[in-house]
Amino acid sequence: MKQIIRTALEQPLYPWLVGISPILHLYKENLGLVIDSEVIPSILLMLLSTSIVFYIINRLVQSMHLTGFITSLCSLVFSLSGHVYVLVFMPKSLGIWTMMVFAGLAYVIFALRKKRSKDFFAKATPSFNVIALALLVLQLAGIVDAWGETSKFVQIYADNIPNSLPGVIAPKAMDSDTKPDIYYIIPDGYPSDAWLRSTENYDNSEFTRALQDRGFTVVGHAQSNYANTILSLPSVLNGQYYHSNPSPYSDYDYLRVEAANSKVARFLSDMGYTYIQLLSGSFLPSPMADIIRDFTPQGTIEIEVDITTISEGILTGDVPNIAEPARIERSYKRSFYEAYMNTTLLRLARSRLGKLLQNALSLPHHTSAPERFLETIDEVVKISAMPEATFTIVHLLKPHRPVVFNEDGEPIPWIHRPNPEEFFAELRFINSRFLHLIDSILERSKHPPVIIFQADHGSVRGMGPAPGRNTLFDIYAAYHLPSQFSVAFPKPFTTVNTFRLVLNSIFGSGYELQTDKLFELPRRYKALFQWLDVTDEFLKTPSLPVH
Repeated sequence: MKQIIRTALEQPLYPWLVGISPILHLYKENLGLVIDSEVIPSILLMLLSTSIVFYIINRLVQSMHLTGFITSLCSLVFSLSGHVYVLVFMPKSLGIWTMMVFAGLAYVIFALRKKRSKDFFAKATPSFNVIALALLVLQLAGIVDAWGETSKFVQIYADNIPNSLPGVIAPKAMDSDTKPDIYYIIPDGYPSDAWLRSTENYDNSEFTRALQDRGFTVVGHAQSNYANTILSLPSVLNGQYYHSNPSPYSDYDYLRVEAANSKVARFLSDMGYTYIQLLSGSFLPSPMADIIRDFTPQGTIEIEVDITTISEGILTGDVPNIAEPARIERSYKRSFYEAYMNTTLLRLARSRLGKLLQNALSLPHHTSAPERFLETIDEVVKISAMPEATFTIVHLLKPHRPVVFNEDGEPIPWIHRPNPEEFFAELRFINSRFLHLIDSILERSKHPPVIIFQADHGSVRGMGPAPGRNTLFDIYAAYHLPSQFSVAFPKPFTTVNTFRLVLNSIFGSGYELQTDKLFELPRRYKALFQWLDVTDEFLKTPSLPVH
């Protein structure tokens, strides 16, 4: 046995181990966020590619051990170039970066071949094998550990949904003066006018005046309670704070379930409202929803979640009433292929390869895709003409970076670190689309609707590191209510009380307001319940007027 192990270690096996370790690391870091079934094909493709490269190089250098080392270098450059480019080189030309990488790799290979004998690589091979194997074992151990804390979508829904669904399904109500349509529109990362003025010296008052002319109340001192989407959305929709995870499932999945199957959605469903989800990649499809729609290059698709069959086939794609070949998993998880491609040299052809993947696999649009933003707005316009009383959640990932539009609304190559001119050029365009969306709702609604236009958190500036820790709390918030209803927004006002105030005004629900709190997450998505209470430091108790 020892002889077999020794003989194996003397063979250059490490190029294949080096090739798959970055794939496993990426999967470990994104477990629960990416499509699991795409990981194994990615590994198999990498093993095949490594074999082909090894064969070609060995034909050239006629040394198996030197070939192993060169192949490993090529694999590392391929797998890590996307990461290094983002950290070091952006936003300069990706083409120039790629040429620099190839030139540097060619120089290193030439220098090694010239200065190192073949015996050196033969002697070093066992050590390289052991190091690569150790790295691989570490990645696998990390995945096993992460799997212990990460749940399946099926498990969460099978265990949690039956308890949250109403016992009796209320008959559907029609849009009326007493049951107006309710739209919760979430512009992701949209900061307040005061923040834009003081921090960026940008005047956004034209957009605000346009909303006021349409009957909106713009609350200039509104703040989110959390500094990220995944906590902010369930907090708003359930009117509560989240300090721990009482479920046996992952923190991330638990919060997404809370947002999808919220107390607000249940309250309105009990009132006969038609609950509509337009998926953005942040929300799970909800069995409580009457209509769930997602957006793909092939067009808008309908997704139906049946609680009686969800535990039998969602992960395998065998759920009935789904627009084939779409799968539930792809409604709320990113493509692993796409995530992996972005970390490698394939990033150079990301846009073209991404479209090929979408068309070949019927993947929904990427969360930040310009097509998703535009098609979501078009879908809301259609919903506004429905005769039923509707509750529609519209999560639009703008003006959050990356910048994907120019000022004329033309899609452009994604800019992850835009300069101020690029960021505000896009902001002017998306403001025009927001106004188009609101005008369409107001014009097509039979009765005056309720429109909650409220950001989930403040700005990351779209331009690199935020200038202050308080930046993510100051949000844009505007509200349209029919004339017979009114809301007196308190000072301070935080979004945990949004629906408590609105539902109290429309239905006299009698909800008590929560005490305003602000929470910072030092480790952000890596530790969603390791929070820091920064209320005393950042809560606004302003003398600013409420417009």
